[in-house]
Order: sequence, then C-alpha cells, then structure tokens
Amino acid sequence: MQRCVLILLILVSLTGLHSCARNVQSASDDAPELLKAVPSDALGVGLFNRLDHGMDAVLDSLSVLRRLDYGKLSRSKAAVAMCDVGSVTPLLVIEAGHSDADTLEAARSVLAMSDTLRIPSALVALNQHNVLLLSTSATVITVACRHIASESSILDAPDFDLVVPLLPKQDVLILRNRGASRLPASGFGKFTSKQVTAFIREAAEWTVLSEQKLHPVYPSSQRYFCSFMESVQDAPAKLPSVFPQDASAVIDMPVASVQEWRGKYEQWLDARIELENYRKRLGSLRKSSGKNPLDWEKEHGVREVALVMLPGGTVNMVRTSRNMESDGVQVNPHAGFVRALYGSAFATGDSCLLRCGNWLISSCDRVLLDSLKLAKVKPENWPSSARVVAWSPEMQFNWTKDNINVWNSNQ
Repeated sequence: MQRCVLILLILVSLTGLHSCARNVQSASDDAPELLKAVPSDALGVGLFNRLDHGMDAVLDSLSVLRRLDYGKLSRSKAAVAMCDVGSVTPLLVIEAGHSDADTLEAARSVLAMSDTLRIPSALVALNQHNVLLLSTSATVITVACRHIASESSILDAPDFDLVVPLLPKQDVLILRNRGASRLPASGFGKFTSKQVTAFIREAAEWTVLSEQKLHPVYPSSQRYFCSFMESVQDAPAKLPSVFPQDASAVIDMPVASVQEWRGKYEQWLDARIELENYRKRLGSLRKSSGKNPLDWEKEHGVREVALVMLPGGTVNMVRTSRNMESDGVQVNPHAGFVRALYGSAFATGDSCLLRCGNWLISSCDRVLLDSLKLAKVKPENWPSSARVVAWSPEMQFNWTKDNINVWNSNQ
C-alpha cells in the first residue's frame, strides 16, 4: 500500500479517468465477494487472484503473517485491507472453499498454525464461500466479524458504488483518499510526505490502481482537483527538449488554451471557496508590479508550465508562444506571477529571470540560473501530449486524454 501512496502523491498534480457512474446496480451485486468481509472504514484494500501475489505487493517482508504456511491457500483469491485501529493494521481475507462444503484442509491447517503463533484469526461464511480472516490485531478480527454479521462492509462506504464498475479481473489496489495521511508515504522532491498526503486527501474520494493505470474516483463535483484536470485538454509537452541536467523531480503541465485552462481553474477554485483569495493575490501583484498577471499570461501566450526541482533549489519554467533573445540572468519584473496563476506548488521568491528561446525560467537563486544546463539528458516515456506529467528518477506519472499511466523503478 505504501507504493500506491507514493505513486499517488505524484498527484501532485494529479490524478483522468474519473467515475461519475449513474444507474449502477447495487454495489454488492457486481463486486468481488471478498469485499463483503472488509470493514466499511478500511483505509484501502487490494484484491488479488492469488494470496501470495497480495502478500508480496502489500505486506512488509517482516510481517508475522508471512510466517504461516498457507499451503494450497497461497493460490486462493485474497483481499488485503489496511484498517485503522489506533495504528494501521493489515487484514487478510482469504477465499477458503464453498459455504455449503467442508472447510478446506489447508484452512484448518492455517487456523491451527495461527493459534500456535498467537495470530488472531477466524473462519466465517459469506454468501458463496468461506473466508479465512487473519490479522496481527484481535481488534481488527473482531471488527471484521462484527461487520460481516451485520452485513455491512466497504461496499457501503460513501461513493464506493462508483469504484465497483472500475474493478478489473486482474489484481487491483483501492485507496481511500481521505485516509491517505494514515498510510505510510514518501515525499516528492521538495514536497514533504505531509504535503503530499494533504493533497491526495482532496484530489478524489477513491483511487484505483491496476496494471500501471490509475483511476481517480469522485462524485460529480467541481471541488476535486481531478475534476478540474479531467476537464482540460491535452497539449504538446515540450519540456524534454530543454530538460535541465541534474533534475531530481519535475511537474510539467502543458496548456492547450490559456482561456480554457484559466476558466476551468477558476471554476475549481470557486467550488473550493478559494476564488476570492486568488483574485486578491492577483490584485496585489498588479499593484506592486504595475502589470495584471492575467494580461501577462495572455501576452506571452503561455503553452506549458513546469516546476523543476534541482539539488541547488527549484525553478519555474514557462513556455510561451514567442521566442526571446537570451540576455543572461536578469531581475524578474513579474516575480510571483507563476505561483499566483498556477498554484502553490510552484516556486516562491522567483526574483531572478532567464530567457531562453521561448522559455521563461525563474528562481530566487541567480547562481542556480547561471549554472543551469538544458537538454543534456532527455527522460524516457515522456508523452508527446499530456495534461500533467510528474517525474523523478524513481517514478513517472503521465496523465493523457487516454489514461493515467504510472511507472516506478522497481517494476
């Protein structure tokens, strides 16, 4: 589940395919039966065609649950849920035979071993199958059994009915975005894990990850970041042509139409009750610089905006519709415009400016801009057009009109 959160953070912009499914059958009609054993407040769950696949994907290598010999059950379907009972604790739900038949010998064997190792466990019947429940916490087993007895589960969680139609036949991870802060996560470039998870919480309600494709899920509303990004068009992504040497992390956002992008962005801010503050910031910059940031954006014909994180600091890179002669590093007469126009992810204090072709490159560090080397290394798998690309040497996140693809270095 940690890998899932790490991928999501990239979110840092992120996350297209959303689900606003309508006229769907009851979630319990189509959902995998194992989900009926997952408590409604679980932070996330993985569904796997084989138990051993799920344990490799989600459980820590030192987990006591790995000490059990699952025998034939290692090839059984399984769910691995993360439950919050004061600490985040795993719950294994393993398919263990039909409910109208004898319990599998393997299930009895695992129950005996779990009793010897003092690992909390239970064997319960769902509609079609028996399931074996295992956890490192007796409280989790008690909670799971209580949910099963009352016929309540994660299927009853808010908006989970929108998740079910997206579930594939293959292995899949499902994350409750609101619970992201309780799961282990890493930072991304200059962003701390706390900043990353705070963003994920508000980006969507659920996130589905399967076969390197990510699907944010949310009800029909403009307040989600994913709703905003899903509403804009793909545009040419030209950053690789000037990709800075030694970049440690990048967020790249191509812009198809400044007018369209600005309108959608302001709709999102309005839905989040942030539009007034945004307009105040623009008004303050207009007074201090003598230039309206919105006019600056139109005059330059902004086509792409990127944040590049380097060992020595961060730079904003803006691709415009016109070429400019390079005159070395200068004082930036429009410091603060990029952050005010495109969001708080972008670098602050960009008091220095370098013009390079049709790119405006700004930072608070003159030395950093003086030493910047461009187009020395071009990253792989960069899409020709995109809505957002997030990259680091360990992972990459491409959101295009077709799908959201994720790569990481250990795949």
